[in-house]
Order: sequence, then structure tokens, then C-alpha cells
Amino acid sequence: MTTAADSRPLAGPLPLPARPLVSIVIPCLNEERYITGLLDSLAAQDYGAGDIEVLVADGGSTDRTRELVAAYPSPFRSLQLVENPKRITVGGLNAGMEAATGDCWIIIGAHSIVRGDFVRESVDALHRTGAACVGGPIETVGEGAVGMAIAAAMSSPFGVGNAKFRYAEVEGDVDTVPFGCYHRKVWDVVGRFDETVDGADEDSYNARLIEAGGRIVLIPAIRSTYYPRRSLKALGKQYWEYGAAKGTLLSRGRPLQPRHFAPAAMVAGAPALFVLGRFSGKVRWLLRLLGAAYIGGGLYTSRKVAAKSGANPWLTLAAMATMHITYGAGFLTGAWRERQK
Repeated sequence: MTTAADSRPLAGPLPLPARPLVSIVIPCLNEERYITGLLDSLAAQDYGAGDIEVLVADGGSTDRTRELVAAYPSPFRSLQLVENPKRITVGGLNAGMEAATGDCWIIIGAHSIVRGDFVRESVDALHRTGAACVGGPIETVGEGAVGMAIAAAMSSPFGVGNAKFRYAEVEGDVDTVPFGCYHRKVWDVVGRFDETVDGADEDSYNARLIEAGGRIVLIPAIRSTYYPRRSLKALGKQYWEYGAAKGTLLSRGRPLQPRHFAPAAMVAGAPALFVLGRFSGKVRWLLRLLGAAYIGGGLYTSRKVAAKSGANPWLTLAAMATMHITYGAGFLTGAWRERQK
């Protein structure tokens, strides 16, 4: 007979050793610009580098990434360069976790640095909450005029919906966090990341974690910094891939959050209303009203968030539109392609 404990094995609290070994998995590909800065921020952790193992899962970098990792003067319990022959993010996560030995594990993107108390605050939060995963708000810092605008767009609810880790300051249960610190039992229960859905399986993984009874808690004291793409073209490619992956998950019957549907509704709805508007004045007015609301809301929000960082508001609006259009188009494409299989 199946019991509640069997169906919800991650229902807490999940105990940890008093001083757990922390495994940090960094999937990367051609990150010579950022990898040393990230390793430096991990080496400076007040948790003590001797209780941290770092696994850099490299997808075959052709720049100096591998050389920089191999030559890094490691203060960690161990620093390993792990091969990721799949050359995709989720493949790197699986390769890193297969080599990890820690009592808890953290995913960190190579385009990032973390605050000096990041690991300690993460471990303390796991102890205090008994949760399966904890993480904190992420500060997005852009480089150059376009990068600053992209960072501003990513720091706004208008740009990213209710992805609270982008802007929230209140502790609470959420559906996902960036750079999450997971209890080791999560890997034992949920298993590997799905390598057929690159770009989205971290969210899907967290959904499976919650289905197994685990909690994901946003902790404002856990702080990190992310450096976004530096061009609208690169941003569009990134968000197309995000959207396509979410569309694939939808066609597979995986649950999604409302924010995942909004860009696709805009991308599909606007052309549909335009065509129908040729035959109906009311539809034309509805399309104009929705267009004005989007542009007006975007202008107001972009000016507000851009003012905080000194970004250009028009570039910020362009970044928001790029994110929404490419994500929505990718979502529809991913959903359609999956259904054709």
C-alpha cells in the first residue's frame, strides 16, 4: 500500500549535518569573461572554502575557460573540471551532480558572482526552514548601454511577470529561485534533469520537487548578482530558447505558471485581432486599446525602472518587448513542434 510518505518523500523538515559539505555546480561554455570572477567570489565565502567543492561542468569551451579553471589557485575542498559532452545546460547540471558528494548542492550560472555570505546564508536557511530548496533575490547588473537596459527590464514585474526572485524582498514559499541550494535528498528523490528540454528543466525540476512534497523558500538575505546578455539579439535568442522549452513542457502536460502564458497570448492574440479587425470595428478598437495599454504600461514602467540604474528608458522598453515577443514566439513554436512528434 502506498502511504503519504511514499508519495511526498520531500515533505519536511529535511535534516542536515551541523556543518554540511556544499557542492556547487557551474555549467558553462566559453565563459572566460566571467568564470574567474565567480570563482573568486566563491573562494571569499565566509562559510569557509574548505567545506565547499566546486564542479565546473564545461561543454567544450574553445576560449580560455578551461585553462582558467585548471590554473585557478583553489582553496576549496576540491575544484573539478567536469566534462559535459552534451554541451547543454541541463547536461552540465547532470554531469556536475554525478560527481558531487556534498550534503547539499547549489546551481550557479557562470554569468554571476555571489555575495560573501551567500553559502552561509543558504545553509543557515536550509537548517532553519527544513525546506528542500532555498534561494534569494538576484540583482541583475548590465554592462554597457544595452546591457543596462536589459538589466532594468529583467528587474521589473512588467518585464518578467511574477518571477518574485527578480524583485521581491519578503521571505516566503515560491515556485522557483535562481541559484537554489538544494538538500541532497532532492537529487535522490527527483533524479536527473531532463536533457530533452534544455533551457527550462530547472523550472520543471522544481515543479517535480514540489510535487514530491518539498518546499522552495525565497530568503531575502541570500544575495547574488547576474550579468545579462549585452545585445538585444543575444537576449532574443536566450528568451526564444526559454519560451520554446516552456512550450515543450506544456505539450507534455507539465504544469506552468500564469506568467509563462502571457507572452504567447500577446504574440498569438495581436495578429488574430488584426485579422478580425478587418471585419469588425469593435475588434479594431479592442486591438488599439490593448496596444495602447501595452505601450503605455511599458513606457511608464521602463522609465521608472531605468531611472533607478541610469539605463535608457527607450532601450529598456525595447528590451522588454524583445523578451516578450521572442519568448511568446518560442513558446508557440516549442508547443507546436512537440505535438508533431
